[in-house]
Amino acid sequence: MIILKLERKNKMPLFRQIFQQLKRLIENNTLKPGFRMPSTRTLAEKHGINRSTVYKAYEELWALGYMESRPGSYSVVRKRQKIATPEQKSKQGLIQWETISSDVGLTLHHAYQELKSRLPLIKETFDAAGKPDVINFASLDLDPRLFPIEDFRRCLNTVLVEQGGKILRYGEGAGYKPLREYIARRLRVHGISANPDEIVITNGCQNAIELVLKFLTVPGSKVATESPTYTNILPLLKYFKTDIIGIPMKPDGMDLDYLREVLSRETQKPAFVYTIPNFHNPTGITTDQAHRERLLALCEAYEVPLVEDGFEEEMKYYGKVPLPIKSMDRKQVVIYMGTFSKVLFPGIRIGWIAAENKLIERLEAIKKFSDLSTNTLLQAALYEFCEQSHYNRHVKRMHREYRKRMHTALTGLKEHLSGFDRVSWTEPAGGYLIWVKLRDAGIDRETLKQVFIRNGVTIMPGTFFYPDSTLLSPNTNTSHQYFRLSISTLNENEIREGILRLAKAISKIYSHEGHEGARREEEKKIRSY
Repeated sequence: MIILKLERKNKMPLFRQIFQQLKRLIENNTLKPGFRMPSTRTLAEKHGINRSTVYKAYEELWALGYMESRPGSYSVVRKRQKIATPEQKSKQGLIQWETISSDVGLTLHHAYQELKSRLPLIKETFDAAGKPDVINFASLDLDPRLFPIEDFRRCLNTVLVEQGGKILRYGEGAGYKPLREYIARRLRVHGISANPDEIVITNGCQNAIELVLKFLTVPGSKVATESPTYTNILPLLKYFKTDIIGIPMKPDGMDLDYLREVLSRETQKPAFVYTIPNFHNPTGITTDQAHRERLLALCEAYEVPLVEDGFEEEMKYYGKVPLPIKSMDRKQVVIYMGTFSKVLFPGIRIGWIAAENKLIERLEAIKKFSDLSTNTLLQAALYEFCEQSHYNRHVKRMHREYRKRMHTALTGLKEHLSGFDRVSWTEPAGGYLIWVKLRDAGIDRETLKQVFIRNGVTIMPGTFFYPDSTLLSPNTNTSHQYFRLSISTLNENEIREGILRLAKAISKIYSHEGHEGARREEEKKIRSY
């Protein structure tokens, strides 16, 4: 039987004391892998405490991968990789960054071909979304009604008054050092051990991806991405003339068996593997601890860099979410990207890369060649904003707001779409995105979009997110259709009305009104010749 020493007068909450003690017992191997943990009720009764207190501690252990559930509703200890502390990180990482280089003299041809097939439909979607009577589920912008504008304005004024001309001079290539120091401290909240010299500030995550591509790839390099994946990385990969290897997404994340086959059979290993483990864009999926460990192990085994995009890392408002893969990165193969754009202001364009110092030095050099430095005034104002605890308060507010908004969206989908047995969707653990699947819809991408627009709602068609360019054809007609819903710009009332309109549109699709619309459009084209 497990005996814990709980101090009720201690300032540390009881659940945290339980978590810390059980974690210590597991890490020092007192509780060995496979050990069957006592039930929450049993442990609670043994120590005379509330069962919910024990459950909260168990939740932490499950989220961090120290325990796993087994059939029969009991939990067992599992062997997991330890968080990489500064002392444990190897001085010489597994990847020899200094031996890798790239030719950045590239043409725009491939990027242009990729964009040409996307821009007309994207423009039409967002033109429709901008109309006052249309509810916009397409955009992954943020709701400006939640912006802490006055707090940020005061921080800007403070910086200008106190630092004056100094802050308006050229800044450091790696970024404003106080902000890098703050980010390093903030990363520790997420289990990532990084010092300021292992961080470079970027103009958002898109710039971070571009810097990594400039350094790691040459024309013809292979890059492995999830399929579907973040849509704006695809034209960038084409621009750098890389060959995209799409790794299918399963309900629990990237198909790691498929990835292993790719890594083992390719004569030319990928320049890197790109993944979004938290609130994946576009599917909303969050991978569990075991999946993250296995992905990291694969990249270590084949000595392939792993680019982890943590663009929504802060938006953990449902339960417990595992720590980033970077938190276990002892061998320094993970390149971690983060941003303030998806929780604070999209327009602030301040992100960062955290990686081994030798890589950061080279990325900083490339950044100096292209843009000298990220806006120093904004970095200094952002640092002031964070130091004054405005950022922490804002994150808590965002959690409260979007927990309610996501609940409203998921409740609405269940209420209005549960009658359609051919419609399914993901239920995210945070973030802003829901991935919807229409089974046997028998409708092409263009008609799908038009049916929604006619019903006063916009969505992002799923074809935008797949690396396979053949899926971008407007005439693509597959048995299944996917689309992404984003709640990032909408309040609860707008979401409720939007789901109602969405349900009406889907009803028309399955009642063949959508098909009739496609027929009428085709007849118009024929008459125009």
